[in-house]
Amino acid sequence: MKKILLILLLATETAAAQKLKKADKQIVQNLKTHVGYLADDKLEGRRAGSEGEKLAATYLSGQFSAIGLQPRGDAGSYEQTFDITEGKKMLQGTRFTVNQQELRPGEDFFPLSFSPNSNLIESQVSPSLAESGTPWFKDLGDVLLNNKDNPHFDILGQIRQEIKNAQDKGARALILYNNSSLPDNIRFDEKDKSETAPIPVFYVSHAAMEKYLPDPASAYDLKIRAELGPKTRQARNIIGYIDNGAAQTIILGAHFDHLGYGEDGNSMIRTGEKLIHNGADDNASGSAALVELARLLKKSKSKEHNYLFLAFSGEELGLYGSKYYVEHPVIPVEKVNYMINMDMVGRLNDSSKTITIGGYGTSPSWSSILAGVKNPGFKVKFDSSGTGPSDHTSFYRKDIPVLFFFTGLHTDYHKPSDDANKINYTGELLIVKYIYALVENSAGNGKLAFQKTKEQQTTTSARFSVSMGIMPDYTFSGAGVRVDGVSENRPAIKAGIKAGDIVTKLGDYSISSVETYMQALGKFKKGDATQVKVRRGTEELVFDIVF
Repeated sequence: MKKILLILLLATETAAAQKLKKADKQIVQNLKTHVGYLADDKLEGRRAGSEGEKLAATYLSGQFSAIGLQPRGDAGSYEQTFDITEGKKMLQGTRFTVNQQELRPGEDFFPLSFSPNSNLIESQVSPSLAESGTPWFKDLGDVLLNNKDNPHFDILGQIRQEIKNAQDKGARALILYNNSSLPDNIRFDEKDKSETAPIPVFYVSHAAMEKYLPDPASAYDLKIRAELGPKTRQARNIIGYIDNGAAQTIILGAHFDHLGYGEDGNSMIRTGEKLIHNGADDNASGSAALVELARLLKKSKSKEHNYLFLAFSGEELGLYGSKYYVEHPVIPVEKVNYMINMDMVGRLNDSSKTITIGGYGTSPSWSSILAGVKNPGFKVKFDSSGTGPSDHTSFYRKDIPVLFFFTGLHTDYHKPSDDANKINYTGELLIVKYIYALVENSAGNGKLAFQKTKEQQTTTSARFSVSMGIMPDYTFSGAGVRVDGVSENRPAIKAGIKAGDIVTKLGDYSISSVETYMQALGKFKKGDATQVKVRRGTEELVFDIVF
């Protein structure tokens, strides 16, 4: 039965291919070539900042060059590079010396990730004495034993309390160790964004304590230095340009990064296996469509607009590339007419034949422009919102009309099974031709008026039933949540919270990251009233809010 179905499927695809014109067949073949390369195992999932992402960037740059697009990246290249902050790391200056013997960083000791940078030289320090003006040692063994049956015990909360006690009594630093047999699970957390401790905090392993500080009653000369800095990796957008000498420019974009091996925790597979996520639909399909649209528009006789083609990286981590671009544009924002984003356009369902076009409400002109495009051979479902979990959001935030093309979620989304053989290339051809016709039909409409729309939240692992009505800035690397935008008629804007504010506390819950913010929201229900603490420049403000 399966063999019969396969034969029927192949026959259907062959019949469909035979109906295509020669030029359309070439586009289909080009789409297959682009997706086949970008979603190949050798690119290892195109994680932003990885070697596979660099290979993808080189490929896209080569395509742009072959088409004849002008490079508009850094230093005359197609690449616009930017840094992705992964968290914190220990720098080479980190030291812990006992009586001139060097401990090994990361093995014998480490500063906790929320320790301030510091440099202390102390003579004749006894681990058994806790005197003002000296470093304190603290054995966590007793508190671990006392709480070994307590499922709610929070070791980091206990450490924070120990830091406060030590600081209140004049300690210059706190050195933690564990002489018990119980595991403490203390590690250097490079993802930590919590508040910096008031004094330096180090952890020394049990083996190192026995070797270098064996007698708590003895006195030791210490040289300890914490030197922490941001852990970053470099990613890149790819930018090509068609200059028709026009007053306005249309931007077409698609992200080309994907999940790599799922290292950033965004895979739908939770088994812990190291599997390549090829991302054929998400978003090799959009990148392939971008290249073919560049090819078509390069040959177009319509010269009313210039065209900027943007292949973004870092989308999977929170719109890094598109947000970086709108803050460092190569075309002035006021000279951009509109932006089209293609994300997951490769899985047009042959049964439903339906695509979603988001951003329909971002300009009153979209209805007439889209109405003038010939029936593409599929159904269109419109969504008015200019925001969502893809790169058009960054442009909407700059008051630029947007459209977002999307063929829908599927069971391979963010899984290793999103492979090139599952792409509907003929369906993607229809989308490419539709977008091309739309762009051509927009000529004569002048600069499109922008209008605000409803807001959509991006996804998170947390579950909550209320919302403040803010759009978090996922690229913010500091402690707290920076507000990228606020929704009309929602609690945040009613309270007085503005874009650029950094939320640091929600009720009794400290906010260190987007995830802790979402978790805190989960503690509230509709109708609850609380306070929100934010930083606005150098000020700290408190707002009353009702969900």
